Amino acid sequence: MKRALSTMLAAVVISGGTIVAAAPANADAQACDSTGTYITIINKKTVWKATNVHSDWAMPGVTISYAKNKTGSWTATGTATVGAEAGVILAKASTSFSVSLAKTWSQSDTWTYSATVQRKPGKTKGRLMMHHEAKSFTAHKYRVFTGPGGVCKTETVYKKPGVIPVKKNSNTWGIQYS
Repeated sequence: MKRALSTMLAAVVISGGTIVAAAPANADAQACDSTGTYITIINKKTVWKATNVHSDWAMPGVTISYAKNKTGSWTATGTATVGAEAGVILAKASTSFSVSLAKTWSQSDTWTYSATVQRKPGKTKGRLMMHHEAKSFTAHKYRVFTGPGGVCKTETVYKKPGVIPVKKNSNTWGIQYS
């Protein structure tokens, strides 16, 4: 046994390797470095949400010209945007995306655009529709604790979806078909 261990140690030293010793089963396990409850932002992506700014409906082949002084607005959605922790989640999402987010977006302006309604299978009409940039994500709240035997464990408290508009005036226009 001693000879086999000496041979193994020599091989490790010669090859420049590292030996990792396993602690006996009855040894005290190391507790977590930091325990507590945390919120992280996961499943992040940019989305474009329809606003309240749109033209009247038009038939295919008609060019719609839309010029109107109006206040465009859009409000955050999802379970992550309501409740006692909504402010914390909004702040973490803003930091995570590196952009200013707000529960609501509102902009007064004169919107002037035109486009032609195309023929689309199964669609009879179209209208100009303004979409505002928003950030979609999941707020993941989890708890880190020292479990049985001193093993560090993680437990999910909740995962809540949310879609929050950016503060800046970032919009796109397109045809909405029906």
